[in-house]
Amino acid sequence: MAEKKERSREEKVSKVLDILKKEYPFEGLILGVLGALVLVLGVYILEGDVLRITMTDFWLFATSLRRTLFSVAVIIFGAVALLVAVIPFFLPGFKELRRVSWPNKEIMANHTARVFGFVIFLGAIFVLYDFIFRPLFDFLYGLGA
Repeated sequence: MAEKKERSREEKVSKVLDILKKEYPFEGLILGVLGALVLVLGVYILEGDVLRITMTDFWLFATSLRRTLFSVAVIIFGAVALLVAVIPFFLPGFKELRRVSWPNKEIMANHTARVFGFVIFLGAIFVLYDFIFRPLFDFLYGLGA
């Protein structure tokens, strides 16, 4: 009985999400852009150099502490909006990470050693090229002067 209720609730939620996704496909993008803008606005209000609240008798901005609390609230709202917009892009990735078969310690050590060895080898080749071609380029630059 509880499973049927849960399934019907999930179906209702998925129907609502399907409607929202079809009718408002750019909702997440708009929310992310607006969240970033609100976040930047809150930082500007908090700093007080670029954007300063003056010439008002509104109770919220009466003291510097209230202005600071307002700017912190604006920053929090912007950050939450940005997270709400970005999280749906990462949720499928988290599901896939559960399916990944991670290597054991020996394989990780082996692959790490190979990568570092290749990076050191490539660095040595570039240093060797530098030693070989530097006198040639110094000579060519000297002719042009």
